[in-house]
Amino acid sequence: MQLTYTTLTKALCRPVAELIAICFPDMPPSDQYSEEDLLQMADIFPAGTIVVLNDDQVIGMGTGIFTNIDFDNLPPTEHEILYTADGENLHDDDGDFYYGSDIAVHPDYRGRGIAREIYNRRKALVINLDRKGFVAAGVLPGYAKYKQEMPVEEFVERVMAGDIFDPTLSVQLRNEFQVVRLLKDYFIYPASDNWSALIVWKNPHL
Repeated sequence: MQLTYTTLTKALCRPVAELIAICFPDMPPSDQYSEEDLLQMADIFPAGTIVVLNDDQVIGMGTGIFTNIDFDNLPPTEHEILYTADGENLHDDDGDFYYGSDIAVHPDYRGRGIAREIYNRRKALVINLDRKGFVAAGVLPGYAKYKQEMPVEEFVERVMAGDIFDPTLSVQLRNEFQVVRLLKDYFIYPASDNWSALIVWKNPHL
């Protein structure tokens, strides 16, 4: 593989949107980044999105913006963190936290450390710009297999203990994130009954 890690450009917006659709087939298109959304991000904050290329094929990505986070008063869905009612991106150059909205690696390229490197590059952005940390809310795709057996709270506890593997949360925990709390209906992801986990990585240099 000839992997290249770069930041978002307008030319990459369409293949990045196509990768998201491949990686999240159970998520409604309205909850996925469109090419138009990504074009707006390429204009406003291209450094916030890491794109991974194998030669000229987009095989990984991680998006995000800077914003201020009130952990006790989050809006009801992620959309209100990212956009105004008119669809304008809410990136704030002076925001205290990097909010990571999406990460995806093509199924053919998983298990090769690509997601870890995407996380590391976004953490480096937080450190280099002296921000408080990196916040995200991840769906829990692994819960689909267990939701008839246990409540989501027990599932997350067992993922944190290493007893159960979740394709999203387990990777985030390995990347030194901590679970803040569970969120209901923050995303539409019927396979896991619309549950997700709010996570945070704090800048160790502050």
